[in-house]
Amino acid sequence: MKDRTKTILLFLSVIIMIVMFAMNVWDDLFHKNDETIRHEQEREARRLQREEWIKNMK
Repeated sequence: MKDRTKTILLFLSVIIMIVMFAMNVWDDLFHKNDETIRHEQEREARRLQREEWIKNMK
């Protein structure tokens, strides 16, 4: 009976970790705050600027 209890607790802890990981990934993908959005926009602007520089160098 003791082994069965340990197995059930292990199974539950793994399920909880999977759910926490999924929630964390979901938040990172779909619930961005204003600062994160601003960083992404700045990064995209720098990327476009680098593309223009490369085109002008050719």
